[in-house]
Amino acid sequence: MKNAAMRDIRIGVVPKPRPTSTEAPAEEPMVRIEGLNLFYGSVAALKNISMRIPRHRVTAFIGPSGCGKTTLLRCLNRMNDLVDGVKITGTIRIGGQDIHDPSLDVTDLRKRVGMVF
Repeated sequence: MKNAAMRDIRIGVVPKPRPTSTEAPAEEPMVRIEGLNLFYGSVAALKNISMRIPRHRVTAFIGPSGCGKTTLLRCLNRMNDLVDGVKITGTIRIGGQDIHDPSLDVTDLRKRVGMVF
């Protein structure tokens, strides 16, 4: 009888229970860029850029000189509008608002999206 009881014992790894998520539901990012292209005349400076920047997060753009970091930042408050021959396609939304909406006050946008270079 002792041997029969020993055969019923199984040794194995018990899976750990999965931790429950304590994260809040995903919220709309503060900045959403989709399919952004920027041309200086016929030269493409930015090609098909898509990214999301969450609210309340510090975000850094890191890369070699001439890769488009400043050009992308200038797109966020429409500073490139002041450069002759620039063409921009794609969508940029800040706080859920399309920054290329014709009804948008660009001066107000530039007050809210400051730049320090």
